[in-house]
Amino acid sequence: LSKRLSLLWLHCSTNNTIHLETKQGKDLIASSNMTKSPYQPQLELAKDAALKAGEIIRSYCSHGTGRSSKNVTVKSGVDLVTEADTRVEKMITGLIKDAFPNDLIIGEEDQADSPNGGQGDPFPTESCWCVDPIDGTTNFVHNYPFVAVSIGYMVGGIPRVGVIYNPFTDSMYEAAEGGGAFLNGKQITIDNDASSITDCLLVNNIGHYRYEDFVEESAERVKKWLKAGLRGYRASGSAAQNLAHVASGQVSCYYEHGYGGPWDVCAGMVLVKEAGGVVWDARGSETDLEMKFGKGSVCAGGRAVVTDVLKVAGQPTFEFSGGK
Repeated sequence: LSKRLSLLWLHCSTNNTIHLETKQGKDLIASSNMTKSPYQPQLELAKDAALKAGEIIRSYCSHGTGRSSKNVTVKSGVDLVTEADTRVEKMITGLIKDAFPNDLIIGEEDQADSPNGGQGDPFPTESCWCVDPIDGTTNFVHNYPFVAVSIGYMVGGIPRVGVIYNPFTDSMYEAAEGGGAFLNGKQITIDNDASSITDCLLVNNIGHYRYEDFVEESAERVKKWLKAGLRGYRASGSAAQNLAHVASGQVSCYYEHGYGGPWDVCAGMVLVKEAGGVVWDARGSETDLEMKFGKGSVCAGGRAVVTDVLKVAGQPTFEFSGGK
């Protein structure tokens, strides 16, 4: 503290906030969260890995241009993977193995070294990391800045730590169970003002499927929301970024039937819950989303607005299988 400040006393309030009082009677908040999560080591590692990943991702991009060459490969349909995806994932998994050699690691792009399962199979119960090196790869290919590194940590099949980092906006979202959610060091909360679809800014990814029945169902769902008076509709192309935006209150709700895999939502689930929201399976009634292999359905936000969004949308009927 500056020498010009003459402190009269230091005391802790009932909400664990430290107050520093001066002769001028000003109250300077020094800390708003004194309790560290038991998962702090995993959180710190995830943040460090995400920042390093961001440096790699930025090195591939040409600002002020359209598409640039990133050695793009088509995985299936319109689903893409780049050289940067695999390079980032190898770096992140290397850091995790060095620090926590006994932990399992499940990554989107390197299934060879990852435990895998069929559509809907439950996750391992051991300590496990879930990594999406670049969520929003199509955005990345087009130099569209909704791109995120997503690193989640689970124990007992439940996400406990979540870090999502957008290297283009330099936005670091972080949360550990019991410790709150933060954006660049400042605590964040969900949009508590939205209670129904009419005051909801909804983000909805449709994904890379182009099957006729899937496309028709997805389009019909959007029509239902709009006819019900939805305030605003957005589609970012990144599930992780959507969950981070829900946690910070920048959007009210995120819905997707058919997110790419558990790596898309693991970290974001922790963020939304620690920010005061719910993360439900869009196929169930007030059912918490469970970590499973394969594609899934999610609706996240404040309880009231999520309830209304799901009510208007109705039950999705398109089913995912190993072949789809």
